Amino acid sequence: MNRTGARGIVAAVRAVAALAVVAAVAGQLRVSLRFWAERGDRDIPVDVVNFFSYFTIQTSVLHAVVLAVGAGLLLGRRGPDPRWYTGLRAAATSYAVITGSVYNAVLRSIPLPPGLEQPWSNEVLHLLAPAYAVLDWLLAPGRTPIRWRTVGWIVLYPVLWAGYTLLRAPHVLDESTGAPYWYPYPFLDPYASDNGYMSVMAWIGALAAGVTVAACLVVAVSRARRAATGGGSLPE
Repeated sequence: MNRTGARGIVAAVRAVAALAVVAAVAGQLRVSLRFWAERGDRDIPVDVVNFFSYFTIQTSVLHAVVLAVGAGLLLGRRGPDPRWYTGLRAAATSYAVITGSVYNAVLRSIPLPPGLEQPWSNEVLHLLAPAYAVLDWLLAPGRTPIRWRTVGWIVLYPVLWAGYTLLRAPHVLDESTGAPYWYPYPFLDPYASDNGYMSVMAWIGALAAGVTVAACLVVAVSRARRAATGGGSLPE
């Protein structure tokens, strides 16, 4: 198979993967809307904002956009991807790895309320999409070497997300419990641990460290092929 044909196949797979992620997010939102209505929630718009405040949902939307753009780039150009896109793809890949790792290591055993489960969506967002992100990063054509400073930009978003969450949570009513606060994940809830905010800060530090490691690995892979082939100097 020639290179053009291979790029076309990868573009098609990326497009399917992007549609699968969008379908998973939309499917979970549909189930959630029905669940909130049946529960008698007083402020559905706040529920929707809560839904899109999850790290998984935000990064999945980013991942779908990156895959869709990447499919277009593979079909529309023959050379390497622009560096801005590779940096964005590196971020999406790093976040997908963290999403899959944290969910399967920490959150998978926590049951959802009856009526809120959407098993296929859960598996797409927390298992299949992260696995595909890694394979796409390793095998798809077009990837260019990126600078090590990109790691800092990748880590910035999860830190800002954690800050947004901690600032917003105390001002949002949890419709499921009646508590005057809402946290998307139990490890960010200072009331769920005897150590309060110390435990939360430890988790945020662990999240930042995990994203840093994932981002470093992603950047290292982007630079390894050029270094191995002696293809000129690499960006710092």
